[in-house]
Amino acid sequence: MKKILLTALLLLSALFLFAAEMRILCTTLPMTIFTGAVTRGVPNVQVSQMLASAIGCPHDYALTPQDMRKLAQANVIVVNGLGMERFLDGVIARVNPKAVLIDSSRGVKGVLETCGEHDHDPHGHAGHVHLKNEHLFAGPATAAGVVESIAGQLAAKDPANASRYRANAREYADKLRAIARDYAALAATIPPSGRRIAVQHGIFDYLAAATGLQVLNYLQAHTGTEPSAPQIRKFIRELKEQKAALILAEKNYPDRITRLISKESGVPVLTLAVYPENDALNPEGYLNVFKNNLKALKAFYKK
Repeated sequence: MKKILLTALLLLSALFLFAAEMRILCTTLPMTIFTGAVTRGVPNVQVSQMLASAIGCPHDYALTPQDMRKLAQANVIVVNGLGMERFLDGVIARVNPKAVLIDSSRGVKGVLETCGEHDHDPHGHAGHVHLKNEHLFAGPATAAGVVESIAGQLAAKDPANASRYRANAREYADKLRAIARDYAALAATIPPSGRRIAVQHGIFDYLAAATGLQVLNYLQAHTGTEPSAPQIRKFIRELKEQKAALILAEKNYPDRITRLISKESGVPVLTLAVYPENDALNPEGYLNVFKNNLKALKAFYKK
């Protein structure tokens, strides 16, 4: 009996929380796009973005007073998870303890690990590292899982609109998985000699996995960091020895080091996008990023 009463109280609490306008604050652009797709057509929902889109992945971000105000005013906060928002550690519990926190990585299948002997890695650790790659949004299949995770957690907190969240997520996730199948079809045409690649940093690991490519090296940790001269020479030597076929570079990401390594190693660079530039919050624009990257990869491997 106590268990039934407790469940009823929790449901009533959730209904009360979302009876008025639901103010959902998303940390990054992908989370905002995915949450917008999931909440499409749901009444009294306001989705906003916390960080400027130009920041990209906020590995070294420091909170501002404006960010703190946004956090305090939200009743739902959607994060990427897997350590991307380390700048929020302990903050939400302090400034807005009643907010519902949605970790979009929860339950997503296919999470990759960054593992190896790296002089530097995406979080500044040295030596042998085992880290979960937090860029789930950058691969079509894992992005679909993120969308469904957001929907499932929203549905649990707002049962009155649960069917709409799940239906919206299913529709968008199906489109993402259709694109993932197109990447798999391309993967079947790439010979083993073309599968060995390097990337600027770990954001393209999921896209590489979708295309059947093997990431051999990470040339830079993240924005604001550069490898040393000995590390650059090491990368050049290794890419030659491994007979790498390609370096994947990110559009709008500093590429001076990448271009240098490409020139000295003879390994060509292919620049791909991660985020939509026009109609930034349009979910279809995010699908187009995956489609355009697929076209670029197809064109490269047809040469």
